Amino acid sequence: MHVSDTRPVCSTVAAVAVVTADVATIRALRDAAAPPGAPEAPARFLRHADEHTGVAFRAVQEALAGAPALAAARRGHGVVGAPCAAGRPWSARTLVQLRDAGPVTVSPHVVPHCSLHSIAAAVRVGLGLHGPSIGVGGGPEALAEGCLAALSLLAERGVDACWLVATAWDTAPLLDDRGELPPDAVCRAVAVALDPAAAGSTRLVLRGAAAPPIAAPARAETGGEALARFAAALDPARRRDAPRDGGCDGCLWSVHLPWGGVVGSDHDVQAARGRRAA
Repeated sequence: MHVSDTRPVCSTVAAVAVVTADVATIRALRDAAAPPGAPEAPARFLRHADEHTGVAFRAVQEALAGAPALAAARRGHGVVGAPCAAGRPWSARTLVQLRDAGPVTVSPHVVPHCSLHSIAAAVRVGLGLHGPSIGVGGGPEALAEGCLAALSLLAERGVDACWLVATAWDTAPLLDDRGELPPDAVCRAVAVALDPAAAGSTRLVLRGAAAPPIAAPARAETGGEALARFAAALDPARRRDAPRDGGCDGCLWSVHLPWGGVVGSDHDVQAARGRRAA
């Protein structure tokens, strides 16, 4: 994909859902029924899922529950999973088990369920999507890298829509000496369906290097802070009165990419006016 300095690459946000869950809630979500109108996962599909995968899968289900057209036409949907610090608790527990009791106690499930691609693969397989799936990020820049990858994936042949599913701990949890999470640890997932053909006025936009630069923040955002700000910008109840981001003309939210581009979410005023006139 080539990003022009003058023509932004954009897609309509067709559906959004945000899920936040503490440790006990995450465990319950692994066996919970899907929200009404959303497709069910196969039985026991999330039994071994990492915390981030469990919350991410639920977020996609909730977004589908509010978007019947998306739920009915999933064949050409791709998935980009963008986790920040996923898989660490399970990896820590695995190392403790290996040290204390040897290799026989180590679960083979740690490999597929704690990889960078675990979220995207679980959403694709569990919900019967047929488009490509990929995991990006892994660290504090996961959200920005996920937005870039999702908009790029939409340019691929056969990809009608793309799910961007970003996850992060609200605050990086401190594990105990057994690798266990504290009960108040909270994981957040934001699932965004990007569909260029969908009706809607909220867009995800990628602008090239000619976009105005964003002043460096006093300190870098954590993955949890970045994801919470992204979720707030996509919240319909807060969108009308939310302040515009100074680093991206007209954007409610934006993030600067290392090569000079800017990804942001904005409100397509012309599209909204056209629907009201119709």
